[in-house]
Amino acid sequence: MLLRFRIANYASLRDEQELSLVALDEHSDLAVRRPIQEDLSVLPAAAIYGGNASGKSNLLQALRFMATAVEDSHQRWKPGETIHRNSFRFDGESHAKPSEFSVDIALDGVHYEYGFSLDDRAIQDEWLYSFTKQQRRVRRVLFERSGPEGGSIQFGEHLKGKKKAISELVRPNSLYLSAAAANNHPQLTEIYRWFEREIIYIDAGQPWLSLTHTLHEIAEHDREGVLSLLNYADFGITNVRHEPQPVDKEVRDRIIALLTAINPDRHADENLELQGPPKVDFVHRVKGQEYTLPLDSESSGTRSWFALLGPIIHALSTGKLVVVDELNAFLHPLLASKLVKLFQDPHFNNKGAQIVFNAHDVTLLSPLTEAGLKRDQIWFTDRSSDGATELHPLTRYRVREGLDNVFRGYLLGRYRGVPVFDDSFLDRALARQNSPHVGPPQQTSEAKAGKPARAETLPHLL
Repeated sequence: MLLRFRIANYASLRDEQELSLVALDEHSDLAVRRPIQEDLSVLPAAAIYGGNASGKSNLLQALRFMATAVEDSHQRWKPGETIHRNSFRFDGESHAKPSEFSVDIALDGVHYEYGFSLDDRAIQDEWLYSFTKQQRRVRRVLFERSGPEGGSIQFGEHLKGKKKAISELVRPNSLYLSAAAANNHPQLTEIYRWFEREIIYIDAGQPWLSLTHTLHEIAEHDREGVLSLLNYADFGITNVRHEPQPVDKEVRDRIIALLTAINPDRHADENLELQGPPKVDFVHRVKGQEYTLPLDSESSGTRSWFALLGPIIHALSTGKLVVVDELNAFLHPLLASKLVKLFQDPHFNNKGAQIVFNAHDVTLLSPLTEAGLKRDQIWFTDRSSDGATELHPLTRYRVREGLDNVFRGYLLGRYRGVPVFDDSFLDRALARQNSPHVGPPQQTSEAKAGKPARAETLPHLL
C-alpha cells in the first residue's frame, strides 16, 4: 500500500510537497489496514480539491512520471537522451535544480522508502531504505547512489544478489532499480513491480483509454461483477457484447509501410494480423423487450462509468492503487460517491485497495454523501502569486468529525483551495458598457503594432 508520496520541482510543485495516506484518526467504519505494524493504519482513499490550475493534476502526474521512470529508464531511455522531467518554469532557478520523487510503501509487511532526484541530463541521487518492525524504527540502507551524475552506488548489508555487477550496467540517465529489475535481481524486482503492476492511472476526462481494461475484465475475470455494477448505477443494461474487428486493408498497408520505413532492414510480415477497436454493444431491457445500442450511441456518463468499472473491480479484487485525474468527469455526483464508497467500505474492499483522486465535485465533502470522506482523507491545493503549488491537508484546520460541515466550510474558503476571482474586472467592464460615451471598439496603438491588448481594452473585445 502507498503510505506517502513526496515531490519537489515538478511542474507547479516547486517546493517539496507530501501526500500522506497514513491515518491520523481511528476509523472503525472504513477499510483501514495495518500492513506493517499495529500502530500505523493506512487509509483506503485520499481526495484532492483545489481551483483550476492549482496543481491537482500535476501531483498525480508526478506519481505517474515516477512510475514511468522506474519502468522505462533502463530499457527505453536512450543513452545520452535528455530526460523530459517538466521542472518548475516560473523562475530563473528551478530549471537548473534537480527534481525529486520519493514514496513510502508497505510491501509484504515491510516498510520501504524509495526515491531519486534527476535533472535534464542524469540521475543525481537514488536511494532505497527499509525499516525494521521494532518499536524504535531503524532505517536500513539497501543502496544509496550519489556523486557526479549519480556515478557512485553504495550497498547495505541487507541487499543480496549480484548488486555490484548490475551497477556496471547503469547509465547516467537510468535508474539502478530499473536496471536491477531488467537483470532479474529478485529482491529489487519486487519493488520495481509495485510501480509496474500495482498502480492503475486513469484520466477520467478520457475514459475510453480505460475501456480495454473493462473489456478484459469481462472476458477473462469478472463478467458478472461488471454487469452488476452497471445495473447498480441503474443504466438499464442487462448485457454487454464485444468482438474484435479487423483493421481495414488500407490502414493495414499503411502500418506495414510505416514499420518498414522505421526499420528498413527488417521487413514487416505480410501476414501480420492487426486488430482495430473492438465493436461494443449494450443490451437494454425495456418493458420486457431487449434492444441493442452501440457504444457510440450511449451517453458520455454511461461510457465513462463502463470504462472505469474494469480498473475499479480489478483494483478491489487484487489490492491495487487507483489514481484518478478528475473523478467526477461525466459522472453524476451520487455515482461518484458510490464509487468512492466501494473503496471505503470494508465489505467491498478487503484486499487493501486504495484510490487517490482529484475532483471538483464538492458534494463528496458533504456528510450526506455515501463517500464518507474523513478529515484525514481530504487535501487541498493552492497556487501562490509566484505560481508554485502548495498541498495542505484538512487536518491543518480545527475540524470536529461529524460536527463541522466541511462542504460548507470549503465553499466559504475556510480551508483555502478555492478559486480567487477578480471582481474588479467585471465592475470595470460593466461601467464601460453602461457609459454613454463608449462607442464602437477602437483599434489601439498596441493592436496596430501587433501587441496584445491591455487589460482595460478587453471589455470592448467582449
